[in-house]
Amino acid sequence: MTYPSPEGATPAMAQWFALKAENPDALLFFRMGDFYELFFGDAQSAATALDISLTTRGTHAGAPIPMCGVPVAAAPAYLARLIRRGFRVAIAEQTATPESRKGGPKGPLPRAIVRLVTPGTLTEDDLLDASRQNLLLALASTGKRSAVRIGAAWIDISTGLFELASVSPMALPDLLARLDPAEILGDPALVTGEYVSRLAPTIAPPAPASARSILSRNLGVAQLDAIGDFPDEQCVAGALAVEYIRRTQAGRLPRLARPAQVETGAVLGLDPATRASLELLRARDGTTEHTLVSAIDRTLTAAGGRLLGLWLASPSTDLSLIIARQDAWSWLVTRTELADPLGRALRSAPDLARALGRLSAGRGQPRDLASVRDALTCADVIAGLLAGAGSAQGPRLIADAEQNLANRVPDLHAALNAALADDLPARVEDGGLIATGYSAELDRARSLRDDSRRVVAELQVRLQAELGLNSLKIRHHAQLGYVVEVPAAMGASLRDRPGLLFRQGTTSVARFSTEELASLDRAILDAGERALVLERQIFASLAEDTLASAALPEIAELFAFLDVVRGAAQLAQGGDWCRPEMRDDTAFTLRAMRHPVVEAALTGDARFVPNDCVLAPDARVMLLTGPNMAGKSTFLRQNAIAVVLAQAGLPLPARSGVIGIVDRLFSRVGAADDLARGRSTFMVEMTETAAILNQAGPRSLVVVDEIGRGTATLDGLAIAWATLEAVHSDLGSRCIFATHFHELTDLADTLPRLAPFTMAVREWRGDVVFQHEVRRGSAKRSWGVHVARLAGVPEVVVRRAAKLLGALEADHARARAPLPLFDAGQAAAPEPHDAPNAHSALHEAVANLDPDAMTPRAALDAIYALRKLALEDDTVLGRG
Repeated sequence: MTYPSPEGATPAMAQWFALKAENPDALLFFRMGDFYELFFGDAQSAATALDISLTTRGTHAGAPIPMCGVPVAAAPAYLARLIRRGFRVAIAEQTATPESRKGGPKGPLPRAIVRLVTPGTLTEDDLLDASRQNLLLALASTGKRSAVRIGAAWIDISTGLFELASVSPMALPDLLARLDPAEILGDPALVTGEYVSRLAPTIAPPAPASARSILSRNLGVAQLDAIGDFPDEQCVAGALAVEYIRRTQAGRLPRLARPAQVETGAVLGLDPATRASLELLRARDGTTEHTLVSAIDRTLTAAGGRLLGLWLASPSTDLSLIIARQDAWSWLVTRTELADPLGRALRSAPDLARALGRLSAGRGQPRDLASVRDALTCADVIAGLLAGAGSAQGPRLIADAEQNLANRVPDLHAALNAALADDLPARVEDGGLIATGYSAELDRARSLRDDSRRVVAELQVRLQAELGLNSLKIRHHAQLGYVVEVPAAMGASLRDRPGLLFRQGTTSVARFSTEELASLDRAILDAGERALVLERQIFASLAEDTLASAALPEIAELFAFLDVVRGAAQLAQGGDWCRPEMRDDTAFTLRAMRHPVVEAALTGDARFVPNDCVLAPDARVMLLTGPNMAGKSTFLRQNAIAVVLAQAGLPLPARSGVIGIVDRLFSRVGAADDLARGRSTFMVEMTETAAILNQAGPRSLVVVDEIGRGTATLDGLAIAWATLEAVHSDLGSRCIFATHFHELTDLADTLPRLAPFTMAVREWRGDVVFQHEVRRGSAKRSWGVHVARLAGVPEVVVRRAAKLLGALEADHARARAPLPLFDAGQAAAPEPHDAPNAHSALHEAVANLDPDAMTPRAALDAIYALRKLALEDDTVLGRG
């Protein structure tokens, strides 16, 4: 959007041009009285985005100035809509009042930008999702080529969260998907996909030495080493984030926690495709309906909801942490008498973390101090409940919670109880937030203000009697102060009345002033302003004392933690959820596991069919066949979700479970193309398969569905076979491999740790019944024609398809021998021109031997078979 030259602008518009130049990429909310007004291109963009009227005001360079505006009182709602549409907004406020300018220089009131509102720097409840973190992420890279490291720093200024990590370029997409930041700073070349739209305008990162200085200065330490050993890339990213926040807050840095380093290996690896497949926090359509978090969320507070989302987005690989979380909710399961009172106490707990965030950003209001007061009351109540239930002898996290909640800041609690009025105003500027009796000086100012108003009322009665006008009123006018108002028809007769000074006339009223009224007006104004100044000072002092308390952020965290584990205990108390046994090995056994999202969506008499899944060391690869609609995808996803829930430290919807810690989870279930980047469904599938083959290892779980379906049958079969063999023999991962290529079941004869399973199907009087049950064995048919009938394909087409299928199956039975790959006998001899195939047959035969499992006779037979292959090899290559 282009803007005209400021030459020839009026004084007010000259201010606008100067402030717009400070943030040219942001819409400028220019305060004029009770409105924020937007001009030129800003007005055109905002009017379209907000669906409000576009008008004009004045002219510039001979042309009308486009203008639109929004009321100051309603600004948060409009800001929320603009932020959701990707805009950034600069707020320009008046920095003086008309009263303070009396007798001063002429011209427009001075204005300055007091805040830059961006997606990653929000603090107001109206602009935030209460149940989600709102992260600003900064990225910075160091090193060259193979040694490149990316530093990441993410901050939620609404709660004070500040964390750092170092990742490789390959791991960056995983981090972006896990954090799902609202706004991103850094080199645009580092960011791809949906996150490109969240990039802020490019900002040059500081040098490492300068970055360390910026961080130490902002964190209040002489040397950064005093709080941690941070590599250069983390320091640069951290400084970039901190300086950006300071800039958006007009030089003020809100309260931030000490930066915590996050080891990427301490979190279960989940790439973007896996998160999309499992729909942990967001469904594929962007909503939260039918997601894992919606199915298991039993929290009562916004802070608890945010923490539950964090646990699901970042499942742990730390066995001790997982067990500690399990211990906490397991203890609550045994304390049934605690469930209701703890729930009531938590339900009354305010969102303390975000109240502290607003106070530290300088945007706190009376309700935020009230939140602190109420949170301290609630903390004492919860500490008493836990102590009464024997928390001191309970698990570590529960005992620590009780100890760190009890009566932490009694002086602050007492001060807030004494200072805050019972009925609090929405804003500090409205007055009346401090209780009577807290400050003698404030009480005197209020008394003078209120007594003056009483005198005004008495003066009105006296003037009505003196002038014989019962319709006479004394009113307060914004520009004139207190005035005498009479009907316009009476105004002319009063203009020559001694002691009355005519001030203003309209079609309906005439306004007069008196010396006595002017004196009262000044007294009331001075007393009212003095009362407001004193209230602001008391509020600021209480806010400063609040922010100085190190205990409050910890109390906020404990509220959230107790809310999550209370919700987990509520899930477990249902009887059909379990505490899985977590181990530091590669075990994987689930008994009667269910998919919590699918189960929650069932209606009427429908019941979910649970299934076992055992990936033992000697059968760690499950090859799953069966028709569409039989439940393969649900089975695949529920086992992947089990890992997420278990490593988040939460209960499982199963009879029992034993899970060895998984380092990376890969879920490829469902197909999607990526037309925006020119990638077909098959290309996306192959890209995701490549990620598995390049990143999975012995501690990983791989869950894949129908690899190779997007290309020709033989191509797809070959790719699926090679991938299955690589997962089995090279990666050593635990794997559930679903396929429609029934020929792959023959590989169970040559891959010793592969076990074939199938979805149970039963024919009944010409119909097919899908039993949604996983059984040992393999499917012999796909039942595709039957599924087509269920899907509503016209019957004539279904009958024709069935007839063609029968003919094709008969033709296939008379066709050439099976592919050598799946022949039960030895491989067919190659043609002379196909020498490499003969050599690979010998190599494959050797590779498939399992000496530890062979009897002496079997070993001798194998030697003869290998000798025969070797002789054939020599003949083909011309060495015989």
